[in-house]
Amino acid sequence: MSGTSSNDETYLESFVETISTLPHELRRDLELLKDLDCSYILSLEQLRQVEESYTAKVEEDLMERVLPLLIQNNGGKVQKKKRKRSDEDDEKDEKEKRETTAAASTTNGTFIPTAALLIPTTEELQGYIHHTAFSSLQNSEEEEDEYDKLLHLKQKCFKLAQEKILVANQAYSVVDAAVRRLDFDLAKFETLLKNTGEFEASLFGGVAKPNDLAAIQVNPNSTDWILAKVISHDLGTGMYKLSDEDVESNKIFNLPESQVVVLGGVDRLSRGDIIYAVYPDTTSFYQATVAQAPRKVSGGGSFVMVNFKDDGDENGVTHDKAVLMKHVMRVPYVLT
Repeated sequence: MSGTSSNDETYLESFVETISTLPHELRRDLELLKDLDCSYILSLEQLRQVEESYTAKVEEDLMERVLPLLIQNNGGKVQKKKRKRSDEDDEKDEKEKRETTAAASTTNGTFIPTAALLIPTTEELQGYIHHTAFSSLQNSEEEEDEYDKLLHLKQKCFKLAQEKILVANQAYSVVDAAVRRLDFDLAKFETLLKNTGEFEASLFGGVAKPNDLAAIQVNPNSTDWILAKVISHDLGTGMYKLSDEDVESNKIFNLPESQVVVLGGVDRLSRGDIIYAVYPDTTSFYQATVAQAPRKVSGGGSFVMVNFKDDGDENGVTHDKAVLMKHVMRVPYVLT
């Protein structure tokens, strides 16, 4: 690329430095979340057991101690709102009387008519069970400790849940900050490329300059690519003017950017990579597999050893062939 390569490195190096601690921070937060989950599950199970035990004891206390007091305070009577009666009301009262007799219960050996009960409110029940004014009716000291333990476990579970939310939000913030930084740098770098006229050209393999080598697709969507040289590039229309590199050809091509890949920039290849390379003594590109990593030669150039597809000899052996790096490109996107 042109002078923007230094800017490219600056943006990339700056971003990599920014996220250098990201893996460690995420690992720390995820491990903390795991520990909080274990503690929360354990505390929740303890809370469930204490609640079940305490509820059973409260129900027993209600039947044995609180319920008789409610009946006594009510005087065994049920207050009813006076209103004008009718024959229908008399029939209803008779039915309720029969149901009341059938539903009569016994508490501590004492017969208690259901009609004599006055259902207390939740606040009244809490007062009877927990309020100091009814200390004579409270549970034993051990049961009171159990109630305190219940409240403590509820607070602990709530605290653990809040901590999990805080840690999760912290992990999200770290990742979100990195993504936002990347978006910002990409937008800034894109603006720089557009201002220098390199953005559009970079989408198709590199910046086009006169005499640059390029791989061209003469016919749209064809699998055939040949080697050509850039004569000019119109940034306004995106059209390329190129000459065929075949010494026996004088053809000139006018092609859109979608059919042109400016060569260069492919410098990191590893054994096994699939590429397109110019077959020796031709100007045509063929699919090949990298056999050996690129090597530099005197004069500043470099080459790579490849195995071309379907290039076996009469014995079926495929031999390595050397190809100049300037005659190599990644597999064209239209073929992937």
